[in-house]
Amino acid sequence: MFEDDAHSSDEENPVPDSDSCKPKELNRLFEQRIEPSSETAASLKRTCGLHLALSNDSRKLAVGLSRKDLQLYDLGTNGDLVLSEASFATYESAIKGVRFFGTDPNSLMVCTEEGNVSLYDLRSGAKAIHVFDDTSEGPKKTMTAFDINQNDRVLCASTEVQKCGDTFLLFFDIRERTFLGSYWECHSEDITNVKFHPTNPDLLSSGSVDGLINVFDISKSNEDDAMQTCFNVEDSIESINWHTSPTDQDWISCITTTNNFHLYDTETQDMIVEFDRAKITESMKRTSSIDCNVINSHNDGNGGFFLLAGSNFNKGECLRSLKYDNKHFLPHRNFLHNRQIIRASVYNEKEHCLITTGESGLITVWRCEGSTDQPPSEHDISASKNLKQKLHISHRSKPY
Repeated sequence: MFEDDAHSSDEENPVPDSDSCKPKELNRLFEQRIEPSSETAASLKRTCGLHLALSNDSRKLAVGLSRKDLQLYDLGTNGDLVLSEASFATYESAIKGVRFFGTDPNSLMVCTEEGNVSLYDLRSGAKAIHVFDDTSEGPKKTMTAFDINQNDRVLCASTEVQKCGDTFLLFFDIRERTFLGSYWECHSEDITNVKFHPTNPDLLSSGSVDGLINVFDISKSNEDDAMQTCFNVEDSIESINWHTSPTDQDWISCITTTNNFHLYDTETQDMIVEFDRAKITESMKRTSSIDCNVINSHNDGNGGFFLLAGSNFNKGECLRSLKYDNKHFLPHRNFLHNRQIIRASVYNEKEHCLITTGESGLITVWRCEGSTDQPPSEHDISASKNLKQKLHISHRSKPY
């Protein structure tokens, strides 16, 4: 939408990013070349798409914008995107996350920075049927992220460092509409991401600016017992995700604010592999690591996962995915004619459909039909144990 001259993200010392191989070799490596199946602008005004959520039936899309607006779209089976609500809701503070229930395509939750998580029934219009907030003593806590567990029973919201010096994981019972309690000694800096396990409703992971990824079993009676594993990434964490190994073990990945990628085994408590920005740039077949933008990791629906990454050069026109295979990232898909720097993505595993949004306020649907994704062939084991860390945590009451 907002065309400027091509430039690098390093404004003081521009470095022209480009492919590191010839077009013929690039096409050989990235055998799947995907063009947009549909694309729409969120607004005629300048805005940035920051959050995406897809309903469990894959037919509704919620988009959280930098202008504090929430939009709703209908998604056809052919990939067509139709605007349903241009401004379903507008908030007083920044949107920090959007989620549909895993069992109901009409139940949607939206988290805002001021400390509210609003629950909507889309059949009842734009008025929230309930607003969850912290009812404990003291000032209202500002929120950074949230997630809903696998059975749609428990909501967990994370916070920034509060005036008291603590950061919190806040737990709510969705059905009973009650505040359950909190953990507050698990992180020392802002918590940037929380993610429930996709099949186990009691497993929760959290990532923070303090460089720690914590894994909790929230069915335990107190915070100390709930802590199962702690990984020290030694870098500020942007996002985390759950994956499954070829032998059905739980893996956790993280993307750092410095655009590095880490993968951990929760059972052995080992780091499996680490890719820094330069390695990811090399795997993408690009030349400028300064411009490498690591966006998200997505499970592919066939037991494996891929990394979505782009280049910030020339307004993000380069967008590619890398398939994880036995401690390597291999060229996967080349998404052609991308027109913005991507800030959020969601992947429909059943229909092999990727949806992206970003700094130009475009929502783009990429249909990846003909995908031949296969899970990695062997289980990765790492001897690196130096990043394990055990925290001493005081006993806290069970959240539910």
